[in-house]
Amino acid sequence: MNIENAEIYLKKNGKKLLTGGKSRARVYDIGGAYVLKQIYRAELGDDALYEAYQKEAWWYAAGGRGLGCLPAVFDLRNTKDEISILMKRYQVPSRQEINADLLEKIMRSLALVHAAEIPPLLKQPHTAQLLSEKEICVSMEGWYAVLEEHPGAFDGAPLECIAETINRIILWHDSEETVLNHGDFHWDNLLLDESGAILICDWQGVGTGAASGDLSFFFSRLRGDGIRINERETVEAYGRELKRLSGKKVTWAEIDGHIRAANVITSFICWHEYLHGSNEGRVREIYGKMVADSVGLC
Repeated sequence: MNIENAEIYLKKNGKKLLTGGKSRARVYDIGGAYVLKQIYRAELGDDALYEAYQKEAWWYAAGGRGLGCLPAVFDLRNTKDEISILMKRYQVPSRQEINADLLEKIMRSLALVHAAEIPPLLKQPHTAQLLSEKEICVSMEGWYAVLEEHPGAFDGAPLECIAETINRIILWHDSEETVLNHGDFHWDNLLLDESGAILICDWQGVGTGAASGDLSFFFSRLRGDGIRINERETVEAYGRELKRLSGKKVTWAEIDGHIRAANVITSFICWHEYLHGSNEGRVREIYGKMVADSVGLC
């Protein structure tokens, strides 16, 4: 099967869009055995986003070969106007079936990413991305607006402490070792192969960063979905896999501070955008965790 044959299949059988395909990508089922992902520059209207999809296509074609946790890709088309990626179709792990064994498999795949050598094309000079006063104000106003949707339920005072120290937190967090990062590591980007191993898809954000960035985002997204897991046991499983693969020793005590810092940074900057209209419990889950994680960092 190649892209041309997949397109012929779609013309003959109709285009069955699959769920997913965010950021205006088209994702089609091909006979239940393949997935065709197509992105058109003209439809995106965003050159930066198109370039991110081009990076994903490059990663599947060359950068990620041999990593051991990528889906099988059978054909690629990467031009200045169109990107098409033909992949094998896999099952999706269920959130309702989360257990220690499944989390260990997920951490095994993430450790494969973090233990891998960083390709030369992804090695970029790095400086901490500090927030401007305007960006800090935008986040503050966004969070205050969310909290005000639940009068009397939340204390907004901790926001001032976080805002005052957020750049110091960013600088300290930036001191963590740089590794290969997925950049968008969450449950919806996980696949399950026939052997039960976890694969990782959607590599538009592949780059370099801290291990705790991928870990923190994974935990944050689960909490946002109302799913609680034992984060310490999960990080310890990650540490065992990383040591097996690279010899590096990572313990909960060493990485917990960076995970908390990453969560404070991500939550302060981003989460207020997604919590408008949410019920009090969901806001408490995200806001409460951000405040608790900021203790000792502010």
